[in-house]
Amino acid sequence: MREWEDKVAPQGKQMRGIWHIPLTPMSEKTHGKHPTQKPIELLKRIISSSTNENAVILDPFNGSGTTGVVASMLNRQFIGIDKEEDFLRLTIKRINALKK
Repeated sequence: MREWEDKVAPQGKQMRGIWHIPLTPMSEKTHGKHPTQKPIELLKRIISSSTNENAVILDPFNGSGTTGVVASMLNRQFIGIDKEEDFLRLTIKRINALKK
């Protein structure tokens, strides 16, 4: 198996061009809300298929911090940038909740 196949097909299946991912559930908004919050499942697919463990991921439009949450779940490092301090605090709450 080639290196890229391992990322594209982690369960031995070909990744399809259309992903069926439900909207962000309320359970992912327990620490606060953001108007364009992305579902964790979406970021899991993107991050796991495009990075390796211990990679550094930059999200210059941090928002609710879903990229950082998933990066932490998948053993990646994370740098988030946002001009709204409230959203950065939301990200910190979400990441800290994973550690409990």
